[in-house]
Amino acid sequence: MTKFLIAALLAMGPVAAQTSHAQPKPTVTDREQVQADRAKAAAEEKNAPTTRPWDRDANGKRPWERSSVSK
Repeated sequence: MTKFLIAALLAMGPVAAQTSHAQPKPTVTDREQVQADRAKAAAEEKNAPTTRPWDRDANGKRPWERSSVSK
């Protein structure tokens, strides 16, 4: 009985060690991350609207778009 137990443990050991683990994603280098961030920013800038609400006053006019002021 003891021999059977030892044989079973010896046979099951290598099988238990061969579990299928998911392969970890390759790590991204700092350079690749910067390149990806710059590409993303360029794409967002390309698709960005041309109107920018932060450069307008309360009337919706830009400082250089003043209507003619009567003197």
